[in-house]
Amino acid sequence: MTVILLRHGRSTSNTAHTLAGRSEGVDLDDRGREQAQALVDRIGELPIRAIVRSPLLRCERTVEPLAAALGLRPIVDERISEVDYGAWTGRKIGELVKEPLWSVVQQQPSAAVFPDGEGLAAVQARAVAAVRE
Repeated sequence: MTVILLRHGRSTSNTAHTLAGRSEGVDLDDRGREQAQALVDRIGELPIRAIVRSPLLRCERTVEPLAAALGLRPIVDERISEVDYGAWTGRKIGELVKEPLWSVVQQQPSAAVFPDGEGLAAVQARAVAAVRE
C-alpha cells in the first residue's frame, strides 16, 4: 500500500503569519482553494481508495474537490490532527522566533514540548500509529 501525505492548502493563518495549531475556523484563502482544486488534476488519476483527513476545517477544504471527483467520503482521524501548540496557538511567528523554545523546535524537535500543549515526540507517535493502521 502507498500512503500519500498532503499538507493543507494555504490558509488564512499562513498569510497572517500566525501559528494556527488547532484553532477552529481557519479556512483556506483563495490560493489555498486553487491548490485544493489542483489536486484533482495532480493526483486524481491515481488508484486512490481512501482519503483520511484531520478534523480541521482547512484540511477538510483541501480534500473536498478530490473527494468529490473520486466519489469518496473522507474519513476523519483525530490522530493526524495538528500539533496542540497550547499557549503558542494563535501567536505571530515573528514573536515566537524570539522564544527560547523556538531553537529547540528547529534543532532538536523531539525534545520540544509546547507550554500547555503537547510534545513533538508524542505528535510523531500518534501520527505514525495512525498511518501504520
